[in-house]
Amino acid sequence: MNELPRRRLLAATGTALTGAVAGCMGGDDGNGDGGNGNGDGDESADPETGSETTEAASGTLLGEISLENMHDEAHTIDVIVEFGDGPEHWSTHELPENDGAELERNWPTEPGSFSVMFRLDGGEPTQVTPARWNDPDCVNLFAMIGRNGELTVPSTTEGGPCSSGDATLDDAEE
Repeated sequence: MNELPRRRLLAATGTALTGAVAGCMGGDDGNGDGGNGNGDGDESADPETGSETTEAASGTLLGEISLENMHDEAHTIDVIVEFGDGPEHWSTHELPENDGAELERNWPTEPGSFSVMFRLDGGEPTQVTPARWNDPDCVNLFAMIGRNGELTVPSTTEGGPCSSGDATLDDAEE
């Protein structure tokens, strides 16, 4: 019926699964402690100075947030994006069956600490943070209402603001 959402779903979940598997398969440095070489397992501390590296302090860039309703009924999704001191974005989206939307990106464009809360049809909220995906440098979120009417939140670290000239999710549909 409508191939566009299905292609977007396949592109997003394929990229998300690839990123998840790649993160799980990352090797260690061979010293057996699984960390930074100082034996404490803490990868964010510099063994020379004991201070945190700038990478850990910089946080994650929140890229795009896309919504997709694959269910054969209309649904409402509330989205709240929070950075350290409070909400940066709060919106409610009425999604007809087999339809989607992309949020206007009006949150900070610098890496930081954030959380995104999704609430389907006024139910219990689902909150996600970059830690869910091993704190990548950048993450695009894809809130999807599946054919069974349940909400899932896969992600991708490629495309949109997370890419450096790479193909976006929309480019993958062609």
